[in-house]
Amino acid sequence: MFSENLYLFPMIFTAGNMFCGLLSIILSIKGNFSKASWLIILGILFDGADGLIAKLKKASSSVGVELDSFADFVTFCIAPMVLVWQLVMYRYKFPGAVVCFIYVFFGALRLARFNIVSHNLKQTLYCSKFIEGLPTPAAAGVVVSIMLLFEVSLGPDISISKSHLTFLIALIPWLLNFFPAIILFLAFLMITKLKYPKVNNLRLTQRVSFKFFSIVLVLILLVFAYPETFVFLVFSMYLLYGLVEYLSRSYKIFKEKRISNDTK
Repeated sequence: MFSENLYLFPMIFTAGNMFCGLLSIILSIKGNFSKASWLIILGILFDGADGLIAKLKKASSSVGVELDSFADFVTFCIAPMVLVWQLVMYRYKFPGAVVCFIYVFFGALRLARFNIVSHNLKQTLYCSKFIEGLPTPAAAGVVVSIMLLFEVSLGPDISISKSHLTFLIALIPWLLNFFPAIILFLAFLMITKLKYPKVNNLRLTQRVSFKFFSIVLVLILLVFAYPETFVFLVFSMYLLYGLVEYLSRSYKIFKEKRISNDTK
């Protein structure tokens, strides 16, 4: 038996996350790609709730951290690659399998690195507002959102469907042509030191301005009105945040060095 006590609420959400990943794999193998995709999105929500509850209640344990990583590996590394293999990557045969493996391996490497950092610098990581490298849920979200758009593009009445934005559907052929490169790019981002905001830093009980509340409300309504396309936009914007932040930070450092050299 475990000598360490386990926290019930975070553990339930972790188990829910892992179950979503397993069920997604099963449905992908059966060819039910849309439900398999939404189960990964549901796993992302479970994972976010798990971290948020653990932080609010300070209900974190070393066993919980390790189990959360196993759940993330199943739902955000294995399940998305089974989905894309069944839907797209099988066309590339062995090179496609290699691309999927690289994504899975880099995802595992990213989770292992996070665990090491969280054990060694637990207090610093707890207080930090940012995390290094693209989180595995965000990488999986980008992959799955592209698959959802692809599924919508195969629909019979795409011209009159209200569940998508037409200009994004037009990008699908381009995205699929470069899909192996996109998978490799996401894998690379997971092991970089780009800074991404920690979603579980959100405080649901804090006061916000009416403007901020209105923006959040509109975004939620848009997600329900155009689920596939706005899921894609949300995860794409999060991915771009790290790149933009890095370029902005690099430009500031370059500008400061240039001013320093000019004053000498």
